[in-house]
Amino acid sequence: MSDEQDGLDLDESGPGRVTVSAAAGRRTPRGTLSRQVLLDSAREIVDIGGVTALSMRALGARLGVDPTAIYRHFQNKNELLDALADLMIRGEGGLPATGDPVADLRESLRQLRRQLLRYPTLAPSVLRQPPGTGSWWDRMEQAVGALRAGGRSEAEAAAVWQTLLFFVVGHALVEARHLAENLATDRVGAPMPTVNPPRSRYPELAAAAPFLHADLDDQFETGLDSILGSR
Repeated sequence: MSDEQDGLDLDESGPGRVTVSAAAGRRTPRGTLSRQVLLDSAREIVDIGGVTALSMRALGARLGVDPTAIYRHFQNKNELLDALADLMIRGEGGLPATGDPVADLRESLRQLRRQLLRYPTLAPSVLRQPPGTGSWWDRMEQAVGALRAGGRSEAEAAAVWQTLLFFVVGHALVEARHLAENLATDRVGAPMPTVNPPRSRYPELAAAAPFLHADLDDQFETGLDSILGSR
């Protein structure tokens, strides 16, 4: 491939739709192609166009290499997506280790949420990595250890961890989907949709509705408190 490319051409063909085309681009110097280079570029593609924009051909064009070179590092797109998901779960700063197990657990959960929201179009890929594989083990080990240090039995620690996991990932994925939709439609910062049910039919829901989409950070912390107990 002789063309040089600096990035990705975007074709915004309609609201909420962004397609990524590999037009001209930079050429990766010979001998410098690595798993990390591929992962970084793949994440850029997904960050702009979503998971559907990622292919071996698009990644090769992004880096100015023949797609067959990518197969020396990843057998297929699914393996590449699994590796991206593992990076999302692992994070970039290492697990918190202040010596306070409960505080470290809370910060680990906040860290996971921040990581998922940092790359909202990639966040759903974490579901490709079921808990119990890859970098999940590190977070699980820390979480179960913290819960055991707080006096919970092994069975209780396992149950609380699973509840925390479903809460954090579910909360973050809802937020990430909203962020991704806003990015695609150039509405960054738009609030979550509100609920406005008729009070005559849904009196309890109508009374609670103003609080359903309160500040999402506060909502997240309230959820942690509900599961772990107040700080």
